[in-house]
Amino acid sequence: MKIHKCISPLLVFLFLFISCDESKQNTNHSDNKLINQVESNLTDIAFNSILHDFGEIQEGDIVEAVFEFTNTGKNDLLISHAVGSCGCTIPSYPRNIPIKPGESGEIEINFDSTNMPNLQSKLIKVFANVPSGSVFLRIQALVEPKNN
Repeated sequence: MKIHKCISPLLVFLFLFISCDESKQNTNHSDNKLINQVESNLTDIAFNSILHDFGEIQEGDIVEAVFEFTNTGKNDLLISHAVGSCGCTIPSYPRNIPIKPGESGEIEINFDSTNMPNLQSKLIKVFANVPSGSVFLRIQALVEPKNN
């Protein structure tokens, strides 16, 4: 009877250990399947340029740059979000609109130089279904201060 009491907890522990291990294997399989699905939807993007230099502008000017891109991958390109490094830099982009392989599009950046004298350099982060997850664009300008 004593041996039976010792073996029962051991069997319960062994059963729980094995069932936890199977659950972990199923989770790993599900994770791998999800990763493969995400990777199979990735594509590539190529920009004509990732830097736009406005040169010299006057403080208070609102200037615009257009970054042209092409979907160079094998799947539809989806731009989910784009954000500037400050509130003075506003991107407009084709949000969640599928861009077929070989097709092109534009991201328009408006830069407001109000209260931004001297050399300015701003980043725009574009989130898309590309291997790195995002791409950086950059604008810069030499903003001539207003004469007060």
